Amino acid sequence: MKCQNCHKREATTKWVGEGSVIDFIHGMYEEWCEICCLQAQTKYAEKHKNDLKKLKEKLKKLKSGS
Repeated sequence: MKCQNCHKREATTKWVGEGSVIDFIHGMYEEWCEICCLQAQTKYAEKHKNDLKKLKEKLKKLKSGS
């Protein structure tokens, strides 16, 4: 089966994206190739690269009582 994202390469992964295990169990996934999966994961990681820093700052602020 071809990748349902790029339609070029062989699909090797059931892609849920930002879905959940429940989505997967109910068949709400697409068959993607590994390259498309890694590109999507990279895009997500880039979008959220500052989240840890923001969480640590918020925690520090809460602990200091500010």
